Parts: sequence; structure tokens; C-alpha cells
Amino acid sequence: MVRILALLWLVAGACCLFGQPTQPTIIWDPSPNYNSRGGVTIDSIVIHTTEGSYSGAVSWLKNPSSGASAHYVIKENGTEIKQLVADSNRAWHATYYNSRSIGIECAGYAGQASTWTQGILPALYDLVAWLCYTHGVAAVHPPGQATSQSQQDFNSPGLVGHYQVQPWNRTDPGPHFDWNALVTEVNNRLGTGSSNDRIVDNVDPGFSVVSGSWSTGTSAAGKYGADYRFAGNTTGGAPTAVAEWRPNLPTGGDYEVAVYYPAGTNRADNAPFTVTHANGTSTVPVNQQINGGAWVVLGTYPFFSGTSGHVRLGNNCNPSVVLADAVRFRSITIAPPAPAPTGLTATALNATDIQFNWNWSAYADGYFVDIAQSAADLTAMTGTFQGAGVGRVNTFTWQGLTPGATYYWRVWAYNVAGGNHGYPTPASITLSAGSPPTAPTGLVATVLGDHELRFTWTAATGQTGYWLDIAQSAADLTAGPGAPTFQNVQLAAGATSYDWTGLQDNTTYYWRLFAYNANGGVHAYPAVSGVMTTGASHSHDLPTGGGKKKDDSGCTAAGAGALPLVALLAPLWRRRRRH
Repeated sequence: MVRILALLWLVAGACCLFGQPTQPTIIWDPSPNYNSRGGVTIDSIVIHTTEGSYSGAVSWLKNPSSGASAHYVIKENGTEIKQLVADSNRAWHATYYNSRSIGIECAGYAGQASTWTQGILPALYDLVAWLCYTHGVAAVHPPGQATSQSQQDFNSPGLVGHYQVQPWNRTDPGPHFDWNALVTEVNNRLGTGSSNDRIVDNVDPGFSVVSGSWSTGTSAAGKYGADYRFAGNTTGGAPTAVAEWRPNLPTGGDYEVAVYYPAGTNRADNAPFTVTHANGTSTVPVNQQINGGAWVVLGTYPFFSGTSGHVRLGNNCNPSVVLADAVRFRSITIAPPAPAPTGLTATALNATDIQFNWNWSAYADGYFVDIAQSAADLTAMTGTFQGAGVGRVNTFTWQGLTPGATYYWRVWAYNVAGGNHGYPTPASITLSAGSPPTAPTGLVATVLGDHELRFTWTAATGQTGYWLDIAQSAADLTAGPGAPTFQNVQLAAGATSYDWTGLQDNTTYYWRLFAYNANGGVHAYPAVSGVMTTGASHSHDLPTGGGKKKDDSGCTAAGAGALPLVALLAPLWRRRRRH
């Protein structure tokens, strides 16, 4: 379930920018068999066969004892569609896909070609197109299927077969169902282009001004939408104004990137559009004096799903203005499930931390690193199994592991179409048993004033930090936290001194230092167990004689010591002034 949720964000919020299809006639015939989606976004439609008649399926899916339901059931000849569960609710039709999907039951049998008549198919195409339009579902049929009931490792959006979600006991809609025809017919009903296409205009949420000043124009012919943005050029090396188009792509894959603008004689003839894609960046100069009012293709590039890919336009171009209007991302091919990452290596950094590394996997939107203390636990994902979703990186350091333990591991690369595990050779790595640090030496306490002590020491070997403890009695120091006068402070690994302020004056403090690492720790005690702060006077008046220092309030006060130099010199200064 954790991995399902990790994938859902990749397609959540995708908007549909294609034409509105015709809504089919639907009969509302509610079933009691449903519950809440729990806020999960609809990103898929699961196609079923009833394995029986239309009337029998409707009756069974409305029966509370069945424990099953679907959102829609289509009659054998396509003349009737019944809706049993509201789209906003969760029907019970496809196990772990229920929360994210809409279930459609087609009357007939998975094993019979006669199920797919020219009566039922158009009704199915109409219904699926309407649902794709309504919920922004990608009109694609993703490859792959779950490997087992426990793995649940098929997690693709789009138009899905029941067999892909439950291959262990389901085959519908069966081998006679034409998935290519479904995708083609649904997209025909949605209008030109694919449901994966994204257009970002200069007024859409995906458009932003990164820097500089961009004005809004409306008068030029050949614009996309109601207006466009423009900026004056700069002839220097770096742009002073930058605009950006950042789509939310529903799937990874290859996208054709094209730009739209109104042409004009004062436009830049080398407007620098920079495409950031899965393989890096590509800058394409565009002559905006020609080809206005149409899509101008920059090229086809690989993209991850989500919002990592984008196009930017700078004003570092020839005179005199550059135009930022609309950018289109047209889906050419959908990325297959991310292949297994290769080059897996593990390095023990110390007795508790392991750094895992691997090569990038094509079109992977992210990775999971799995560890366990046995190969069986790793495979079954039970017992000592732990998994960490690490995002789109190819290195991860796992900290706080058990010294001396052996860890089996793997890395799972995924995208919205699915994923694959990569396994290392050798399959496991064993941490060293480790040992506590040595005790710090050379502990010295120096009095800095009435309320401050400086503690210094020579660093311990193998430590990752210290605790410095003080108390006003040896008993409180030994008792530790909870004792009346006990105080302590945690210090970083590189510390070799600490100035403790705000202490009581004329008070003896007992102290010790604790060095530690993941394998334990050790106390060190100074040769002189206690140190006393000096006594302070709280008078703001200067008494006769004595040295000067500052009390807590910042006022000058006297303390024990030699006669101040100024007191010796004052009589001489006064005598000289008399002359």
C-alpha cells in the first residue's frame, strides 16, 4: 500500500484538455455495496466481463451478501447501461485498485469472442470516453500485470484489464478483447490528440514568470487564447527576463514539444526556448518573425511523469521583443514500466550505516530501497523487512542499523506504468560488530568568572558526540538526570571545549564527560573532581581599592585583586591639572 500511495501523487491532479464527448444515457440503480474512496484520486478504469447475463450481474452486484459491486454494467447489445455505485464512491470490483478506479462490467464471457459485438462495444467506448473526460483518466492501456497477490506491484493509471490487477484468479476481459481499438475509439471521441497531451498557455497554472518584467499583449493576430506575454530583449550573455511552462504530465514517455506565438516583424529571430527533459536540457532558437498562429515543433524528448520537465524562454536574443504564449507537450510513446536498476553496490560506512548506490533506470520516477536480515524476509516483505521510498536519486545512506548484522537488499525502480527490482551481487552485506569509543583524556576546568566555567578535553577516538554533565554534589552527578542540581548538555563529535555560562557564583561544580557512538559510550572524570566559581559583589558602588569587573547586569563592580591602575594615577593627574 505504501508503494501504491507513492505512485498516486505522480498522476493526481492531471487536467483533461481534450474535447468533451457525448454523455451516454445511464440508468441509476443503486447498490448498497460501496464505501468511501478516502480522498484517493480516480486515475484508472478497470474493464470486466460479468461471466453471466446482464440482469443476473445487476441482481448479484446489488445483493448485500455478494460483497461485490461495480460502478457500471453494460447490457449485451449495448442498449442499456446501469450505474450501481456513484463515481465518487468506492465500488468492490478489483481488490487493491478499488480506491483509485471505476469498474465497468460488460455482460458476457472473457473466453467468448461473441461477447464483443458491435452493440456492446460502441456503448463501452462512449462510456469510457465520458469517464476519461470527466475524471481526467489517461486514455491509454498500460502494459504489465501484478506478479502475485501479495506483491500488488502493478500500479498503472489508464484503461486497465481485471486480469492485470488479479492475474492469479481473473482473465477478463479476455483474449478476444481489442485494447488497441478501445484506446483509438476513446481518443476519437475525446477529439484530436491523446489524453496525455498537455497544453500550457500563458494564463494557465503551469505558466510562471521566473524573472524580469513580462507585459501582457492582446492586439497581435495569431495568438493562442486571449492574450500573450512579451519582454524587451537584452543583448548580453544572460537573460534578464525568463518565462516558464511546466506541465503536469500523467505518464512518462516521449513527448513532442511545440510552441505557439503571434509572429511579427519586430520579433526575435532566435528566441531561445530551453527544454528540460529526462536526459538533460536542449536549447532551440526559434524565429518568431515567421510561422505565427501555428504550432512550431522544437523536437521530441523523453520526460518523467509529474512536473520535473519544463520549457523556459529567455530574452537574451536579437531585437526587439520576444513573445511567451503557449507550449504543447504531445504524447508520442508512453514509457514502459521502469526497468530494473543495474550496478547495485553497498558500502559499510561504519558499524551502523550503509551507503547504497545504483545506476539510473530509464524513465524511473523514483526508487525504493528494501533491506531485511534474511533473504526470505526480503522476498516476503515481512519480519525484519524495511523499505524506504527515496525519490528520484541513485544513492541512499541507511543509518542506525544493527552492528554485526547481515542485510539483504534490493532496489525497486518505478513509474506510473509499473516497476522492477534490481538485485545486487553479492546479495547481502555484513556490518562490523563495532566498539564503543575510547575515553576522552586531559579533562580540565578553568574558572572564567563568577558565573562561567570553561571545560576542555582531548578528543576520544571513535566517538560521534559527547554529553557534558555537571552537578553541585558528587552524589547528584552520579545519580544523573532527575537529581536536584544535575545538568547536562549534548555536544557534537568535533567538540573539545565548552563554556558553561549562567552558573551560580561561589559554588563548587562536580563534572564528567561521556563520549558515545552507536555501539555504546564511556564516562571520563577529571583528576580534580570539583571546581568553584568566584564570588561576586552585587553593589553598583565602587568601594575603596580592589579590581573592577562586570556583574550580571553589565554594571561595573569591585572584586578581589590588585589596586586598579587608574586609582594610582588619578592623584598625579589632578596635581598636574593644578599647574
